[in-house]
Order: sequence, then structure tokens, then C-alpha cells
Amino acid sequence: MTTLSVPVTAIVPGDPPKVSSLFSVSSDAKTIKGQKYGYLTAVQYLAPAKVSGIVNLCSWASKGCELACLNTAGRAAIDKKKTIEKARINRTIWFVRFKPQYWARLVKEIQSVIRKANRLGLIPVIRLNGTSDQLWEFMTIKGTEFDGLTIFEAFPFVQFYDYTKAPISKRQNLPENYHLTYSYSEDTTPQMIADNIANGRNVAVVFNVCEFNNKGKHHIKCTCDLPEFWNGYKVISGDDSDLRFNDDIGVIVGLKAKGKAKTDNSGFVVKI
Repeated sequence: MTTLSVPVTAIVPGDPPKVSSLFSVSSDAKTIKGQKYGYLTAVQYLAPAKVSGIVNLCSWASKGCELACLNTAGRAAIDKKKTIEKARINRTIWFVRFKPQYWARLVKEIQSVIRKANRLGLIPVIRLNGTSDQLWEFMTIKGTEFDGLTIFEAFPFVQFYDYTKAPISKRQNLPENYHLTYSYSEDTTPQMIADNIANGRNVAVVFNVCEFNNKGKHHIKCTCDLPEFWNGYKVISGDDSDLRFNDDIGVIVGLKAKGKAKTDNSGFVVKI
């Protein structure tokens, strides 16, 4: 079971487009921070929402989420040739239209991440939904020695984690090695926050806390403080590292607005 919104063919004529890798391994500022805590982080960035033109990979994305997507932050924000976006679209084509090849490569690259982590004396951790929101716990591998297993069953000793906007009812009874954090949007109600917290799932909220309107040096990196509490819940920083599975339970994970999110007026970003 997947959340693909259009009919696709598992195998199509021809070869899949070229991609250098399915994963970015500790290649951005946030995931690199995990290394000082002893983790090697690999993130798969697919084309979010309907960006690929062939499928919607974020079925629960709000309008504000699409406008302020993380896809517009980091290096992607200054990539005028759209090389990064093209790579994400090509990975999506693998995922949607070349399923056996995709699974074989995904397994191979996870095995490579594990070997690299072992060489470095680090613990490998994986995010499959870097810029997507797919229900990986319901997908089974095809075309490898792990046929019929989920990716979590194939690698039971690897910690996987993601953010999701899926309702708590859609993603219950997760594998023990898969951790989810609910992602707040303008469509999130207080009851939805309470339901996630009550079920042990923290809620990530993007805040615009900049006292300088994200101008000057604050345009690149805002140093203003996150609130200590929001709507009665304790707020912790989600920018110190990306290791959400290590967070305290029952908290709001505060993230500072980045990319187009700095100018969001939809309600997706909470202004303090």
C-alpha cells in the first residue's frame, strides 16, 4: 500500500534516468551535526508534492506546506540551474516507474551507508522521506534477497526516522526501528496536536522568531531564540540536530523558518 495518487507502471521500457545516489549522506548542515553525537545520517530527497509532474508524494501536504517546502531551503534555494530539483525528480522516477531497480539500489545504498558508518565508528540512521511523505511501513521490497519484507524488516538494526503530516490513525503500530514526528501546518487543530502527543508522537512546528524580519545577517541565519513553551507544551530545538528519535517525548520540536518559509503568511509558519 502506498500513497501514490496516479496510476503508474512498475516497469517501463528503457533505462531509468541517471542519479548519482539515492541518498545524501551527512551532506547538509543539519545532518552533519549528528556526527558529533555519534551518528551518520543518510537522507533520501525525492521530489515533494506534485513537483515531479508524475505523482503526488505528499498526500497530506497543506497549501502552506507546499509554498514553504523544505525543498526551497539550503542549497536548493540558490541552485539557479535547478540541478538539485532535477536530481530529486529523477529519483522519483526511479521510485515510481522502475520499482525493482529502485528497491535493488535502495538496499545496496543502505548497505553502503552501514559500511561507511562502521568505518567511521558511527551509528547509521536513515530518513527515507527527506522531502516526501510516503507510508514506507506498508511497502514491501521486490527484486532483491529481501523480497516480501519491508525495508525496516530487511534492516532491523538500523534506526529509520521521518516527519509526517499523516493523521495518527493512518500510521499506527510502526516498526520498532521507525520513528515519526508529526509536522504541524495551518490545517492542524489543537486536538490533532493533543492526539499526537498523547500517542507518543512529538509535533514539529516551524517558527518565525526573527526580531529583525530576517534581514541582514539574519537572512542567512537567524540567531533569535525559540519560545520555551507554545500552547502549553515545552519547546525543544529541532535545529541542534536532526536526530528526532532521541528527543524527549511529549514536546514541540521547534524549527526556525528557512527558505521561502521566512516569508510565509499562510499560517504554516507560526510567527512569534
